[in-house]
Amino acid sequence: MKVQLIFVPPENPPKLGELGEQISPPLGILYLAGYLRQKMPHVSIDVFDGVRHGYQKTIEQIKTFDADIIGLSYYTPVAASALRLADRIKKEHPGKVVILGGPHATALPQEGILRSAADLVVYGEGEATLAEIVRLLEQKGSFEKIEWEKVDGLCLRQEGKPVLTPPRKFIPNLDDIPFPARDLLNLKDYTGFYLYKYTPETNIIMSRGCPYRCTFCSNCVWNTSTPRVRIRSAKNIADEIEHLYKTFGVREAFDNADEFNNNLENAMAICAEIKARKLPVAWKTQLRAHPLPEELVKAMAEAGCWYIHLGIESGNPEALKGIKKNINLEQVEAACRLLKKYNLKIHGLFMLFNVWEEDGQLRFEDMAMTQKTLDFAKKLVDKKLLDYIGWSITTPYPGSPLYDIATRHQLVSRELLTDWDAWLKDTSFLMNLPGISHKEMADMKAKGSWLRARVMLRSGDIGLKDIGYFAKKLGKLAHNLITAWREKP
Repeated sequence: MKVQLIFVPPENPPKLGELGEQISPPLGILYLAGYLRQKMPHVSIDVFDGVRHGYQKTIEQIKTFDADIIGLSYYTPVAASALRLADRIKKEHPGKVVILGGPHATALPQEGILRSAADLVVYGEGEATLAEIVRLLEQKGSFEKIEWEKVDGLCLRQEGKPVLTPPRKFIPNLDDIPFPARDLLNLKDYTGFYLYKYTPETNIIMSRGCPYRCTFCSNCVWNTSTPRVRIRSAKNIADEIEHLYKTFGVREAFDNADEFNNNLENAMAICAEIKARKLPVAWKTQLRAHPLPEELVKAMAEAGCWYIHLGIESGNPEALKGIKKNINLEQVEAACRLLKKYNLKIHGLFMLFNVWEEDGQLRFEDMAMTQKTLDFAKKLVDKKLLDYIGWSITTPYPGSPLYDIATRHQLVSRELLTDWDAWLKDTSFLMNLPGISHKEMADMKAKGSWLRARVMLRSGDIGLKDIGYFAKKLGKLAHNLITAWREKP
């Protein structure tokens, strides 16, 4: 049995943008490969990062490997490309079983059956579901002999209509899941995150899920079962970091889980274990502003953590309440002061034009409120409490409460709700907010982007390998500004 797992590329990539950058390997399909290899070591597995290598090379790799089962993992901006790719595979290779999965497939599982010739859609956590699919196909010998309705975590086709089976229960102990099968890709192809202390750098995931319910978050994969948060043990995480260092020579790891401080006791244990190993590996992570006790920040610094993503989102208390962020501006500033006390670099993440509901009524940040967010970011920068900032327009991804709000209030055009390719053409201005033109949105984005660039240049932390990355980002910003400014005010 041969299984191929593909991270789906856009069929027609934008000339400007970030989809082709792929600075880190796709851990989702690497986790699937590692789990399947552990459970069924006789199965031949191919992992292909189509986003990195492009659509044509993806087609060539499908023909070359000639798998029995092809899994396509994708997110919203490439969803239309994934559906077309499924159709192409079924047309050119009718005997292959095609499975759809990933964040978008979990958010809208029926779509994959209604709009493509794919055989199955996997929604939710995919490791155990994929292993069961492969086992059943080996045992039964053909797709038609299997009672797929008895397999949890699937959307399947019955009489031409999509049918959901019950959600699959989560794997309770994350330590039981093998490390991602990084050996199936060439890690040297990935430059790592553009802010780093040492190279080579790569990504890890220390936990799955989040206990909070921010309205903009499309964390739908980890919401299909319970518990909402599962945490790897300190030993398991330190083992992976040691494995990365000894096997691949990795000198820095970036934890891409939702927030490191979702369990303070375990976070302290992770720091203690990493420190005890005395590995020459630095690390970065993501934090909430609260709760953040000083003992944890001190332990992080002593364990080699040097850089933080801090989700701030807004400078408006009413917006933070509305989007259910569950923090306040005083906690943000206090967290920044504490992190700077221990010399950690802080990258504050902000969103423009946040949207929420109050008693069913639409609420959103207008130009004045968005300017207030920018002013708050400037204040933190001027006080040397932020080292970098991220500045992005709020996007209603499927699977998030924000997507439902935007749909209810008709903030997103019908085209964008049915044609995911359009997200590649207009990813900066997906929502139409009453009284705010795209030109005004572009103006506000430009203000924050110039601040971001100024802060980055002042830091002196841009390496030669990252010049191309930032050149493309500036090109995309300029393109969006020109497009928006051509509108009538």
